[in-house]
Amino acid sequence: MDDENLQEYIYDHIPIVKANLFGIAKDGNDTVCVTGAFKDHINHRNSVFGGSLSTAMILASWATVRNILRARGISNGIIVIQSEEVKFMKPVIGDFTARIKHISDDKLRKFTTMLNKFGKARLVLESSITHANSTEVLTTFSGEFVVVVNRD
Repeated sequence: MDDENLQEYIYDHIPIVKANLFGIAKDGNDTVCVTGAFKDHINHRNSVFGGSLSTAMILASWATVRNILRARGISNGIIVIQSEEVKFMKPVIGDFTARIKHISDDKLRKFTTMLNKFGKARLVLESSITHANSTEVLTTFSGEFVVVVNRD
């Protein structure tokens, strides 16, 4: 799925993403990055609202899980987030990007094996927020996603 179709799908199925003006694009084989403009997410302290940052990292992670499933021919997986942890280290005071940390082949293999064998599996993803065109990590996220294959 190309970037435009991915963003269109997410806008159609998760309307709050469109309302928040997030940009969604592939960032690797399966991974997705989410971008936001400072002016659209500013809070009363002239930094980006923490809820926007959390949402961007959850969205990047959820869309990455979706891409992993689609790349493996699984179109009937129900993806839910079971738990999450967000750490805010520094204020975000400009346009920002949420990126997924590299997922090892071994981790993906185990996830796929469990999903094929039991019809459900868990995958922990980590992501971070940086300012656009920077590598300094300002916020981190770790989320456990559960996928259940809908056999109906």
